Amino acid sequence: MIDETSSSSPRRTFLARLVSVGAGLGLSSVARRADAMMAPRNVGEPEPWMQRLTAAGAHRVVFHSHLAADGLAIGWARTFLDTQKNSYGLRDGDSGVVVGLNGRSIGLLFNDAMWAKYPIAETMLMTGTKNPNGPQGTDLVAALIARGAILLACNNSLRASGSRFLPEPARADPAARTAFADEARANLLPGIEVVPAMVVALQRAQDLGCRYVYATA
Repeated sequence: MIDETSSSSPRRTFLARLVSVGAGLGLSSVARRADAMMAPRNVGEPEPWMQRLTAAGAHRVVFHSHLAADGLAIGWARTFLDTQKNSYGLRDGDSGVVVGLNGRSIGLLFNDAMWAKYPIAETMLMTGTKNPNGPQGTDLVAALIARGAILLACNNSLRASGSRFLPEPARADPAARTAFADEARANLLPGIEVVPAMVVALQRAQDLGCRYVYATA
C-alpha cells in the first residue's frame, strides 16, 4: 500500500518553492499550472466521460487508433451505431460508444483552423486543408457526439503533437512545441474530451464493460 502522506510531502515542498520563486518573478500563472499538473488524482474517482459511459446501454465498445488510418476509428463508431439500429432494431442509447485517439491520429480531432495553418494533412498522409471529419467535411465527429458517442483525445499526445505536426525545422524547438500543444488544445473540435493518458483511458473503458477494437487499415 502506498503511503500517501510520505509520497506527497516532497511534492508539496517542490510546489512551495516553485510558488515562492514564481511570486518573486511575477509568474503566478506558471505556479498555478504547476500546481494543477502536480496535484494527485484519485484513481477511484470517475471522470465525466466515465460517468456517462456508466449510464449508457449494455452494448459497449471502445474504438482506438494511434495512427491516422483514414479515420477508421471514427468511421467504425458510426458503422457500429448504424448497424445496431438498422439490423438489430436498437436505439443509440442502447449502446455505449467510445472513440479514443492518440499518437498521430490526434490530428483528426483538430479543427479546420489548425489544418489550414499547419501541415496536418501531410503528417496524416492525407490531402487538403480541412479536417474531413469536421464541420466543413462530413461533420462526423459532431454527428457521433450528438448520438451519444464519447470522443477522447490523449493529453500526452497533445503535449507531443508539435513534434509531429509542426513544419520540420520547428519540431526541434521546445518553445514552439509547447506553443503548438497549447494551440492544439484550444482548437479541438467541439465536444472532444481530453484524458491524461489514452493507455489508462482504454483500461478504464474496458473496466466499464467496453469491448476493445483497434481500428487500422
